[in-house]
Amino acid sequence: MKGADVFKRRLGSIRRAVENAPELFQEAGEEWLEQDAIPAAQQLAPVRTGELRDSIGGAANEQQVRLFATAEHARAVEEGTSKMAAQPYLAPAIAKTRNKLSARIRTKLKDHLK
Repeated sequence: MKGADVFKRRLGSIRRAVENAPELFQEAGEEWLEQDAIPAAQQLAPVRTGELRDSIGGAANEQQVRLFATAEHARAVEEGTSKMAAQPYLAPAIAKTRNKLSARIRTKLKDHLK
């Protein structure tokens, strides 16, 4: 019976983790934005007045994590224009820190299974 009890307990932990996965995803996303992605993007952003760097932010909910910049010229800097070469800062920040987001999600789920 001991093995069956352990199995039942483990199954209950898995069920709770699955039920709470959206909240855990949001928590991990918020931590990733604050501690990894936003600082990386701010470090990579070209700075003339600081407006672009200061406009970098993020948002996380239960389904997605978004990294963005609200400065009027943000998209032109990231993607470039016909007269100005691109100076990407968001895409490289995401690429540089993406593994940390995955690790944070895994850690949240593992901690919830204990």
